[in-house]
Amino acid sequence: MKTTLEILDFEDKSTQAGKPYVRFKTNDGWMSCFDSLSNTALKKLKGQSASVEVIEQGDFKNIKKCYGASDEVVVEKIGMGDPNKANENLKVRGGTNHTTMYVSYAKDIFLELDGDWTGNFQKMEAAIAIVKQAKEAFE
Repeated sequence: MKTTLEILDFEDKSTQAGKPYVRFKTNDGWMSCFDSLSNTALKKLKGQSASVEVIEQGDFKNIKKCYGASDEVVVEKIGMGDPNKANENLKVRGGTNHTTMYVSYAKDIFLELDGDWTGNFQKMEAAIAIVKQAKEAFE
């Protein structure tokens, strides 16, 4: 599954058989990567968002491939609070120019779609997609 992750930290490791790999701490937890080219690219993206292919094997999530840096914004719901105060309810990571403005638009669209801040997070993803589509239309 192709997704956007923030690369928070990493550590070089090796399997019991001696095969090298890297564990990456991401906004979605720790993930291992056994592809040396992807490992090199992801290490350079520490503190940034990356577009990656993630596969799940049992209880483990592994990064299969890195597609490079991502301009996508990683948004996490971090608390309840007042829905009109985005900074209390969302933690924004990554992204580039005008990130705060786009998050605000997505929050407003989400509230219109859902009407309840405690609602389904898939609607936030839909709101983000709407903002992206509008942004692309005006570029």
